[in-house]
Formats: sequence, structure tokens, C-alpha cells
Amino acid sequence: MRATPTKSDFPFLEWDTSVCEKGLRTTEMSDRGWWFIRTRWNAAGLCFLGALWALLPPLQDTPRFVVDYRFFLVVGVLLALSNIMYARMAKNLITEQPSKRRLCRFLSFQVLTDYVNLSILTYGLGGVETPILILFLPHIILLTLFFSRSYSFVMTWVGIFFASLPILLEYMGWVPTISIFDNTMKVMGISSSLVVTASYILGISAAFLICWYLVGDITAILLMRERQLEEAFHRLQLLDQEKSQITLRATHELKAPFAAIKSYVYTLRDGYCGPLPDKAKQVVERIGERCDLLMEKIADIIHLSNLRTLSPSNVGLTETDLMSILVKEVEDARLIGQPKGIEVTFLSRKAPCYMMASREHLSTMISNLLRNAVNYSHPGGTVDVTLNRAADKVTLHIVDHGIGIPEDHLDKIFEEHFRSNNAVRFNPNSSGMGLALVREIIRLHGGEIHVTSQLGAGSRFSVTLTRLTYQPKSGDDHGKNSDYR
Repeated sequence: MRATPTKSDFPFLEWDTSVCEKGLRTTEMSDRGWWFIRTRWNAAGLCFLGALWALLPPLQDTPRFVVDYRFFLVVGVLLALSNIMYARMAKNLITEQPSKRRLCRFLSFQVLTDYVNLSILTYGLGGVETPILILFLPHIILLTLFFSRSYSFVMTWVGIFFASLPILLEYMGWVPTISIFDNTMKVMGISSSLVVTASYILGISAAFLICWYLVGDITAILLMRERQLEEAFHRLQLLDQEKSQITLRATHELKAPFAAIKSYVYTLRDGYCGPLPDKAKQVVERIGERCDLLMEKIADIIHLSNLRTLSPSNVGLTETDLMSILVKEVEDARLIGQPKGIEVTFLSRKAPCYMMASREHLSTMISNLLRNAVNYSHPGGTVDVTLNRAADKVTLHIVDHGIGIPEDHLDKIFEEHFRSNNAVRFNPNSSGMGLALVREIIRLHGGEIHVTSQLGAGSRFSVTLTRLTYQPKSGDDHGKNSDYR
């Protein structure tokens, strides 16, 4: 049998002087704080409904419970007022980016508030006569998830104190004994007998501590598994970075030799070393074409590796006219499609569309999408380009009527080097890197891309970019006819 894990088995569960320094992540603790607040609104509403129920006359042939509506009302008001205060505190904490220590203190105050309100409600509902004490257990379970085992253990004892406080005060005669069944059983038994009162308190303590122990063990195991997964994920990230660096170095080292080979091949082809026989010239031209393809693949690999090292914060966004980029790339795509009789049509108005973006990256993204649309269209086909504008975003649609993409490959086409079988047969010379570049550029701009396709009928690529706007200064000439938002 596996031994029960202890804190010494999981050193990452040990807490230092601050009980929150190694607890949940800050974002998770913030989410739990808001969850507490939302749940407390529901509890306040239920208390107000309970007060209304206590005021209503009992139905015929139903037992009469003697419940003072004021307990429900007081607890509901206390929950609502405290929740208003906690909601404001939560908003302030979010704007201030608090430390885990402050979030821990914030959650602890909320738990203590709930303990006090539950204690009042327990007293008003007769204590042992109702199962209201069960509502303490969810707080103990949540405490074991939020905090360290030592701190949750202390807070569990605090919960035991507030759960036992009503019956203890009744036994000591400091508050009157309340029975919702309007009989003397509770007065004669529990509230007047030290043994019964002590047994009741011990029973509460045992139930709460067992709950804390079991949930704490499960939480420790889950946290251990989470830490192991995080470490494995971190190792995979390091391996992926090393792989990318090795690939980048290899492609850089290959770039110069291939450039030299390409130069020699074209020297032979163009007759600088003397005329070549026709067959030899054909072979040299094929070698040149292969060199061009390999150079393109090397350039794409280097470009993709560089993009993956960037984050959205260091892209270097500048004021960019998306329309001017789009018009230029559409013209280039028309030139590429002319030999096959493919018509590229731009269906939107050509008014300027300014946004904050990387002009170079957007040009690469649009170029790759248009080249794919042209390269995988049938001779004599069409490619339609549309730009839809809104106040906060723009959406680019590129629709072709070509070979299409198999449905089971739609989630793989953005992986580097992946190409479907029909794409390889139709265009064997593609590098398979274009859509991977597109995905990275869209990621850096915080956008989204959606693809729909029907095999043999064509594909539709839709790119949505958030419109981080540029506000032109007064007297700015290019702002007169621009499409600023």
C-alpha cells in the first residue's frame, strides 16, 4: 500500500513566513476571489427568500417550524453589504496587480465573513436540529485548495470554533436556547448537559478535520502531479528551443554554400564558361531550379524561427495602411496567375485603412495566402479578395475555387512542412512553410484565422485582426480621406 504523502515529500507545498507565497498562482487566486463574491450574492438572495418563507403562514397539514425571519434577514443584509465592499476591493486589487500575500489576506477575510454569517444562521435555525452545519464543509474544502496545509488546518479550527459557538453559548447561558421545533428536547438534553455538548463539539471537530485531511491529501497529490507536468512541459519547451536553434544554425550554414552553388550553376547556364550541349544545359537549369527551391525553403525556415522568438509586445507596431499593402500584393498575385489564366479580383473599395501593425509581416502574410490561392487554383480559375472593416477590427477574406483541402487535414495545414496529398500532386515544388508563417504573424498581431474548404471546390481563408487604431493629429493630411476609427 502506498504511504500517505506528507509535506516533506512535496517540498514545493511548504510555505514560508507568508502562507500565500507558494499557494495558487495570482491569476487563479483572483478568479477564486471573484467566485466567492458571485456565490455570496446567491447566498444573500437565498437568505432573503428564507426570511420571506419564515414570514408566510404554514401550509395545511405541514409541520410548523418556529423560525425567526430576522436571522435570515440579518445574515442576508450582512452578506450583501460585505459583498459590496469585497467587490470594490477586488476591482482595486486587479488594477494594482497585487501580490499573493494580499490576495491570500483578501480570501481569508471572505472566509471569516462567511464563518460569522453561518454561525449566526446556525444559531437561528436551531443548530443540531438542521443540517445547516454542512455549509461549513465547502469552505474547508476550498481552503485546502487555496492555501497550504498548515494554514488551512488553522482555518479549519477557526471554522470548528464558529460552528460550535452557538451551542457553546447556549450551554453557558449567554444566549437563549433556540429550537425550531418548539419543544423542550434541546433545552433538556443538549443545552443543559456538558457531556452532550462536548460530544456535539467533538463530533463537529472530527467531521471537519476528516474532511480537511482527505481533501488535503488529494490536493497534495494533484499539486505534485501538476508540478511534474509543469516540469515536463518546461523540459519540452527547452528541447523545442534547442531544436529551433540547431535548425536555425544548420540553415544559416547551408545558406552560403547553396548561394555559391546557385551562382556557379547560373554561370554555366549563361555560357560564361563556354557553350553547353542542350542536354547539359537542361540539367544545369534543373539544378538551378532545385537550388532556388532549397534557398526558398531555407529562407522560410529562418523567417519562421525568427518569428517564433518574438512576442506580441516586441513586434514593433507602426501606423500602417493595410489597404496599400493589400493592393500591392493583389497586383503581384495577378502577375503570378497570368501564365495560368487565373484572375485575382479585389471586391472591396480601396479607401485607406490605417491600423497599428508591422507592415513587413502583414505583407508576408497576405503574400503567402494569395500565392497559395493562385498556386492551388485550376487554370482559368478566379481568386476573390474582400476586406470588411469595423470600428475595432478588420477581416480579410481570400476565396479560391481550386483543389480544396480534405476536411481531416484542416487542423494540420498550419503545421510546418505539412502538405496534403492532393496539394503535393498539384504543386510538388511548394516549401510547405507558408501557412506556418501566416499563423505566427497572426499570433503576433493578436488575430485569428478561420478556414473552410470543400475538396475539389476551393477554400476560404478569413483573417481577423484587432484594429489598434492610430489617431491622426489635427492638420494631418493623410487623415482627410483615411478610414480611422
